[in-house]
Amino acid sequence: MDMNPYLAQKLAEARLRDLRAASARAALLRSLRSGRLGIRAMLGEALIRAGRWMLREHATSCPRRRRVAFAGR
Repeated sequence: MDMNPYLAQKLAEARLRDLRAASARAALLRSLRSGRLGIRAMLGEALIRAGRWMLREHATSCPRRRRVAFAGR
């Protein structure tokens, strides 16, 4: 089924108008938020950093890695 080019243009314009309005709303909401993170976000970031730090420390003294290193000798 063929689509009328005029109808396709009007549908595209309406969709573009809706997307621009949604983008403007999102930008407004972002500008209203403060730069500070909430307590849950701060706690989450701290836990992620602590986990990465602990994994980094554990990876250097991992017994399995030592066994692999000595297996070649």
